[in-house]
Amino acid sequence: MIELDELQTGQRREGMFYAFMTLLQKFGLAAGLFLVGLALEKSGFVSEAAQQPDSALLAIRILIGPLPMVLLLLAIALACFYPINRQRHAEILLHLAERRRSEP
Repeated sequence: MIELDELQTGQRREGMFYAFMTLLQKFGLAAGLFLVGLALEKSGFVSEAAQQPDSALLAIRILIGPLPMVLLLLAIALACFYPINRQRHAEILLHLAERRRSEP
């Protein structure tokens, strides 16, 4: 992505890309924790209880098993459609090297 942006704009802006990625990660983590908290609250989770109700145990099992698996499979499926593969990346790097050689 960074090399493609450099090829298109002539600028190296990896700092901006990584800052945006970090921001998205923080938003995602905050949203995930909020949703897990909501799910536990709705399922009857009691924080100080030695024994949790069956509904809370089911929610915990879903939150640590099937849900992450589904999200991971979705991420893998989306990554398969990402337009930059190894060959395309090598082509971009080659074009950038040619451009750098031709610059004064």
